[in-house]
Amino acid sequence: MDEFANEHADNRDPFGVVGPSTDRDAGGRFVSGNKAALVVGGRSAAFWNAHQQALRDIRQAVIADAGFTEQDAPCALVLAAEGIAQSALLRDSAFERLVESNGPMTSSGRTRRSFVVWQATVDRLERHLRLVGLRRAPKPAMSIAEFLAAASDRVRAPNEETED
Repeated sequence: MDEFANEHADNRDPFGVVGPSTDRDAGGRFVSGNKAALVVGGRSAAFWNAHQQALRDIRQAVIADAGFTEQDAPCALVLAAEGIAQSALLRDSAFERLVESNGPMTSSGRTRRSFVVWQATVDRLERHLRLVGLRRAPKPAMSIAEFLAAASDRVRAPNEETED
């Protein structure tokens, strides 16, 4: 439960009591200049403030993996690293929301919005990683001779242990 909810758990009004000393008038309507609107988006701002260090760490790691420091890295690499960091955090956040909401599908069979966000961020993350050098490289297949040699070594190894 977040801080706001804890503070106002036993209060029926969502933003405190009504009256002249609050953001509402005697009828319960918001007055001009109220601060209740600051609650909207508060979680988003709190999320990014809490994850600034994680953003820096991911960005620095990507730049270091490319063989640069932040001071001598090309601008395009810095931008790609920043995109990787943002995409990774959004992907993780969307996945947490999926777990909280019991999976990607609603009880009526519709796809949850957090699943769509997760899919988009995974795609975007892959694109950014390709910009900095992530490539799919197939593993070389063993030749028939190498396969037979490895298979015969596996067959011989257990037999040699039982002879002792």
